[in-house]
Amino acid sequence: MILGLTRFTNPLPNAPANLTTSNVTATGVNLAWDAVEDASGYDIYQDGAAIDTVTANSHTVTGLDADTTYEFYVVAKNDKYQTESAPSKTVTVTTGAQE
Repeated sequence: MILGLTRFTNPLPNAPANLTTSNVTATGVNLAWDAVEDASGYDIYQDGAAIDTVTANSHTVTGLDADTTYEFYVVAKNDKYQTESAPSKTVTVTTGAQE
């Protein structure tokens, strides 16, 4: 008798939804998104490169250049299963002029 094999997969967190920006200045921007169930953290990406890992569903990016356009997206992570979500939608921000 051959027993059927059951394939177990590790759960992938959902992609973070509703990524928004606020308080855009010459050198920074606030990012916020909906919390993702089963996410233990979030990787923040700026122009395609990971810049930080956070556990909250918001983050303040600093050290940006004035009058510059940046793209940001967020990926949810589940450390227990070592999985990550698809990326959130990308948001584009142009920093203000230096005073």
